[in-house]
Amino acid sequence: MNKQELRAHIKETKIKLSRTAIQEDSNRITDKLLNSSWFRDSNQLFCYVSFNQEVITNHIILTALEQNKKVAVPKIVDHEMKFYYINALEELKPGTLGIPEPFSGEEAIPSLAEESLCIVPGLAFDRQRNRIGYGKGYYDKFFTKYIDKSIRKIALAFDFQIYEKLPAEEYDKKVDYIITPTRIIE
Repeated sequence: MNKQELRAHIKETKIKLSRTAIQEDSNRITDKLLNSSWFRDSNQLFCYVSFNQEVITNHIILTALEQNKKVAVPKIVDHEMKFYYINALEELKPGTLGIPEPFSGEEAIPSLAEESLCIVPGLAFDRQRNRIGYGKGYYDKFFTKYIDKSIRKIALAFDFQIYEKLPAEEYDKKVDYIITPTRIIE
């Protein structure tokens, strides 16, 4: 399958998921992340805000805020993804494509002085930690821009999103870890 076919197949499969299945798997994934040394040791969290049938991130964001971590979520500005700090989920409103985005706030820029963790969405992943996103390249561009910063990239995925091998291009950026309900791929 090529990337477009994979995207279509995964989107079809995700639409069939029940809210209960999404919540239960999201809880398992969240528990693995929150109990990891990566999360414990981080003091800055870049995290997508879940939308549609993605792994739910609200509890991750709230826990980070409760632990006084700096939390930043993405917003599309002039066709580029930027992250902005938030202090509460109430600071979000529907933005591009209806995805919740911060309506104000300070831009968050990764720094070597911070132990940064970036929670990454995607449609498909493989055992080599390649990722296929939604096709706009937002995360690939973000990681390329801040390649010299120490950002640990962690993807959250349902088990059916994991493939043996994906078609990957040189501009596709790998993640460091993939957390599913049943395993962690390193």
